[in-house]
Amino acid sequence: MLKLPSRHFLASVLLILLPLFAHAEDHEDDVIQYGQDCAKLIAEVPVFNCLNGEIVKVTVDGKEPSEYTPNMTCDRPAYLPYPKTAEGACTPYTRVQTLRDDNIQMLGLCRRMYIRPIDDPHFDSIEIIMHNVTSGSTCFMISKKFGGNPTGDDGRRVPPPTEETPPAGMISARDLWATPKEVANHGCIYCHDSDPWIYTPWIAQTKQLPQDPYGYHSVDVGGAFKAWPKPMSINTRGNTCTGCHRIGSLNTCGAQKIPTFGDQPPKMTQSLTWMPPGSHEGAEEWSTIYKQSVDDLSRCCADHDAPGCLVSPIAKPHFMAAPQKSASALKTTLPFSHP
Repeated sequence: MLKLPSRHFLASVLLILLPLFAHAEDHEDDVIQYGQDCAKLIAEVPVFNCLNGEIVKVTVDGKEPSEYTPNMTCDRPAYLPYPKTAEGACTPYTRVQTLRDDNIQMLGLCRRMYIRPIDDPHFDSIEIIMHNVTSGSTCFMISKKFGGNPTGDDGRRVPPPTEETPPAGMISARDLWATPKEVANHGCIYCHDSDPWIYTPWIAQTKQLPQDPYGYHSVDVGGAFKAWPKPMSINTRGNTCTGCHRIGSLNTCGAQKIPTFGDQPPKMTQSLTWMPPGSHEGAEEWSTIYKQSVDDLSRCCADHDAPGCLVSPIAKPHFMAAPQKSASALKTTLPFSHP
């Protein structure tokens, strides 16, 4: 006759297993492991210098002002909500640079949230978006501080998220980059739900924004990102808007509560004032061309099962990781390099 294990035995086993579970969870939330996972899915991130990036201009009435002041207004403010303690969406001298080839798209953004001289090497949020065009796999990375410390981070040598030990005196990857759980709390996928890249008049002043408007798009690294919803494509037949780009089912479609940023209005309606880019129609002509398409999309955003709505996955079916690429194999639009 079999005997059940004693309570003391089960308690002993549990005491042995708990540290193993804790270690696995810590490993899953490690910056270096996250960087390595993204490198396998997409490509290695090289060391880069924020000061090599193209400046995102901040203008008032079409001209760069002689002086910038906290919380000023401007022609094209940044789209991302900044912390209340920062100096506003019109803070100047954010820099952006890209690295790409036919299969990999990678963007490095060094944000200014506090006013400093143009050549000051400190930035308040350093961010990377990397995307594999073939598989659709996308990774988001963001520095820990995100405007929470007015001193910022020195961006002259941004460490790759895979770098275990930096050169002497340089910031380490674990000290700069947010952990996967911290990145997940930013809820990147809610706004980046149509494809990895968000067009706004702010970033469009540069020539750095990659494009993949109809490609596969998914966050496949697991861990904390398993909690992110999977965006869908929302469409109707003959829709004018989706003739140029996809409409994602999350914050593009409707209002969302995002952990780091709180309640956010629908990006689709926010962007109507600048869509389509470069258009010069008056209100009546714009309404004739686009209003019905916007109304149809809004109806389908509210009810995916409504008549005429076409709802489909954005992720590639049966996803398989593409071979890893080294940073040296990619082309740069502006050099990802350091002095």
